[in-house]
Amino acid sequence: MKMFEGLYAYVWGTAFLDSSNSYIIKDDTNVIIDPGCYKSFTNLFGLMKNDGIEISDIDVVFNTHLHKDHCESNQMFMKKGALLAFHEKEKETSAYNFTPDISVSSLKFYNTGRFNLELIHTPGHTPGSISIYIEEFGTAITGDLIFENGLPGRTDLYGSNTRYIVKSLEKIQALDPEYILPGHGRILSGRRGIRELFEKAIQIIASRNLD
Repeated sequence: MKMFEGLYAYVWGTAFLDSSNSYIIKDDTNVIIDPGCYKSFTNLFGLMKNDGIEISDIDVVFNTHLHKDHCESNQMFMKKGALLAFHEKEKETSAYNFTPDISVSSLKFYNTGRFNLELIHTPGHTPGSISIYIEEFGTAITGDLIFENGLPGRTDLYGSNTRYIVKSLEKIQALDPEYILPGHGRILSGRRGIRELFEKAIQIIASRNLD
């Protein structure tokens, strides 16, 4: 689904709850963010083709983090020549032995041509979780940081940290985005409503015992 000129969103319903949403930036350099699980790949491939995008068109795969539901299909693009980008801290806890061609740890921005993607370290769900902010669209792609209804990402997993996720939520909230493109579930829109959802997520985390 084309959201804007140059930005495509592939958001799964109940059939693929255990696979992440995927997002594509079509530009001079074509980027896919979180290719998802193998089980959803055939559907992703079909929807991409409907939008005029081939697997071989993708130049860079960005992972918001290296959980299976976000990164299992990386190799489908890598074997067609795509480079891989993620934060080095993901290697501390991930079950996958990926090596980044582009280390997000040392980058603040990644330019695709028209767009300058802001790469923001947002740990908490995992040590190397990132969010990607596209100022031109007022849009943050947030992985498993926050979901519809203001639910925060899980912090009961190996490598997660509740204190860190609060700081990460505050960091993205401060950008005052118009759209949140989450790792799962529906896209969030409207600045006022999104601010309230971030407040709710922070309150949910604060009600738990912090690490």
